[in-house]
Amino acid sequence: MKTKIFRLIILLISINLLSCSKDNNTVPEPIPTQIIGEGIKILPLGDSRVQGSSPVFESYRYELWKNLVANNWTFDFSGPLIDGIPNPKFMDKEFDTNHSGVGGFKTEDVLTNIHQIIEDAGVPDVVLLGIGTNDLLKGVSVKNAIINIHRIINILQKHNKNVTIFIEQIAPGRSDFMTPQSTLAFNLFNRQIKKVAQMQTTDTSKVVAVNMAKRWNDEFMADIVHYNKTGAKVVADRYYRAIEQFIEKQ
Repeated sequence: MKTKIFRLIILLISINLLSCSKDNNTVPEPIPTQIIGEGIKILPLGDSRVQGSSPVFESYRYELWKNLVANNWTFDFSGPLIDGIPNPKFMDKEFDTNHSGVGGFKTEDVLTNIHQIIEDAGVPDVVLLGIGTNDLLKGVSVKNAIINIHRIINILQKHNKNVTIFIEQIAPGRSDFMTPQSTLAFNLFNRQIKKVAQMQTTDTSKVVAVNMAKRWNDEFMADIVHYNKTGAKVVADRYYRAIEQFIEKQ
C-alpha cells in the first residue's frame, strides 16, 4: 500500500515544473518500473533538473550515462521512475532512464520519501543529489534546507554505510531572473554544502561537493532555471570527473 501511495504522489507531483518556470509546458509523467541491473548502482536524486523534460529542458543523466558507457564503466542507474520520452542509442546501447528526480521537489520532499525510494529502487552504491533550488526560490531558509540535507545523508548512510554521495553546489538561475537576494541565498547554500560534505564524510562513506555553479552562464539555460543541452553536458561532465576521482571503476 505504501509503495502504491508513494508512486501515486510521484506521478501527481512530477507533472509540475519548478514553480518558478515561466513556460506552460508540463513534464512527461515518469513511469514506475522494476529495477534490474548489474554493476555500481547509481541513484540520481532530486528535482526537475534531475528529471528533465526533453525537448523543453534537459537532465544531465543522458550525457553522464554516455560518459560512463564510453569509458567502459559497469553501472546501473536506479530509481523508481523512468523517462516518458526515449533518448537515442549510444554505442548500440539503450539509455538507462531510471531515476528519482521529481519536478517541484524540495529538500523536505526528498527527506519524506527517501525510505520509500530506496525500498522501491534498492539500496544505492552512489547517490547524485541535486536538490535545493526549489527551497531557495520558495522561501525555505538555507538553514532548514541544510538541516534536511544532513538528515537525507544520514538515512542514506544508514541504509549503506559504504555509500558515496555526490551533492551539488547548485547552479544559479538565469541572470535576468536572479535577484540580489536570491543570489546571496544560492551562494550561502553552496558554501554550506561544502561544509556538509566535510562533516558527513565517514571512514567508509564519502560525501563529495560537486561545484555546478562555477563559471556558470546563461548559455547553459533552457529557461530561467533549467538546463539546455549545453548546460546538461556541463553538469554531466562535472559529475563524471568527480566519479572518476572518488569511485573505483567496475
